[in-house]
Amino acid sequence: MEDRNIAVSNEPFPSEVTQNHYISSARLVNPSVEGEKFARRRLLQAYMSNQPLFTKKAIRYAWEQVKRKPGHGGKAYSKDITGNTVEFKVDFTISNPPPECDCGDCDEDITRMIKWNKLSLLYATKGTLLKNFLKRSDGLLCPVTIIHDGYPVNAETSEALPLPPSYHFDGMSALFSAGIQNWKKARACKKLKTILSDTARSHEINKTIGFALGGFSQQETCLAHAARNVTQHALLLTLKEWLQKRDGGEKKPCYVQDPSYNSVDKQVLEKAGLQVIDDPCGWLEVDEQSIVISVAPNVPVKEIIADIARPAVIIWERVGVEHLVPFTDGRDRNDPCSLRVVDMMEDYDAHVFGAGQDLSECGSLVLYVRKSKTAVPPNLR
Repeated sequence: MEDRNIAVSNEPFPSEVTQNHYISSARLVNPSVEGEKFARRRLLQAYMSNQPLFTKKAIRYAWEQVKRKPGHGGKAYSKDITGNTVEFKVDFTISNPPPECDCGDCDEDITRMIKWNKLSLLYATKGTLLKNFLKRSDGLLCPVTIIHDGYPVNAETSEALPLPPSYHFDGMSALFSAGIQNWKKARACKKLKTILSDTARSHEINKTIGFALGGFSQQETCLAHAARNVTQHALLLTLKEWLQKRDGGEKKPCYVQDPSYNSVDKQVLEKAGLQVIDDPCGWLEVDEQSIVISVAPNVPVKEIIADIARPAVIIWERVGVEHLVPFTDGRDRNDPCSLRVVDMMEDYDAHVFGAGQDLSECGSLVLYVRKSKTAVPPNLR
């Protein structure tokens, strides 16, 4: 994937583009007197009793709050693991960047501030919730958290600072098409289709969904990483095309969800036949008739899927007891492999199809096909 003939765009931040996130003040609407010690115990008990941390109902409830677009000083609400309401204060001000600010290569002579301008969702695993107990004493157990998104501005003028340079649509579209053709020639692509035809020909499947497959058109993204992300989307297109061929040409929806997509990414993906949907719509779409693919995400895809669905087919990094993340150490993980995830994968047959470094820098990808042709959601078992 070469960059020498690709035009570059360097435009100011539009108001809808965000790069930074923070959680404002939050509180239980009806606070408990139990405190942190009992909240921690309640979390452990809930998890070990297979109570889901993530439910479509809770995700949908928080998403409705975000879509309501409360203004500065307003309130937005989510639910904790016990069903209690958590209130978040909306704070659309300009403030100092958070410590993990990722503004990009802005002019170092400009003092940066962040303009917080909209709300979105953040997903907290058990490990993240345990880690939060080290920072706060209110005992909040809110896996679906409402956060503020923002973009960098000049501290003196409050004007938006430039976006990191992005390749133009025509150049990226050509490179995306080339990446698809290269993937189609790969032995792993052919083997993947063969395994699917042998193992999933009778499963009821009505959609394919890609989670956190990554953007590819920002110039600051290294070309090797961008090429890998293109190949991951090419794999998703292979799944889409295989399903359409299996079902006699009937077209089925193919969704991609990743908040990191910029406008060029979205145009390229839509042209290729992939429907870009907002977070959290992918979680609300996934069900027992879905194909799901996720590669090295920065969100807990495995944990969320394990709580809300049993997809017919899954592609992600290998899962096994050797990959277990300790539950009680309080360490944060983007996409942890928990005992709950390992238990879920007992319902699947694993197939290695030869995907290597061209698809994932975090380990071998594995095709998992559910052993039963039909299944019920975890919360109905």
